[in-house]
Amino acid sequence: MNEEKKIKKEDPELLVIDANCRGDISLLKEIFFEKKLLNILAATEVENWNWLHRCNLNPRRAAAIDAVNFYITHGVEVNAQDGAGMTSLHYAMQARNAEAAIALLNAGADPNIPDRDHATALAYISGMPKELALLELMLEKGGNVHFYNGQHGILEGIKKYRYDEPIFLPVIELMEKYA
Repeated sequence: MNEEKKIKKEDPELLVIDANCRGDISLLKEIFFEKKLLNILAATEVENWNWLHRCNLNPRRAAAIDAVNFYITHGVEVNAQDGAGMTSLHYAMQARNAEAAIALLNAGADPNIPDRDHATALAYISGMPKELALLELMLEKGGNVHFYNGQHGILEGIKKYRYDEPIFLPVIELMEKYA
């Protein structure tokens, strides 16, 4: 156990992941800018994850909004796609981190970039049907309710598979305004 804590304290990437979750901006500044232990604009070699992707990889430990804003402010690319074609907005939506998704959209994240499975970040709204303000912002930013995923458009799919669920009726109504 003590060895595990020692490794964590010595590994700057693990320190950053922990600081992201806690929103510890002073530690992030220390690691990236004062000690220059890591490059804030770097991406992982295999997955091509930048620090905005990594903020929401674990839905159980999604990053604090302060950390997301820190990376946006320091120029981490909001529309960069990883090896699976996913952007940081995909990961924020997948993690159900509405606050992060809103920050990313306001920073220029494109809700229409498809991943390798032809899913856009907008399609993930089905996991957060109560987040109507987020949905409206995605639509205002050009979210395409007709984006074809290989089977159907996003709105068509929600109508087909979720129409009988009362929680989705406001989602459908709002999407229809942008159809």
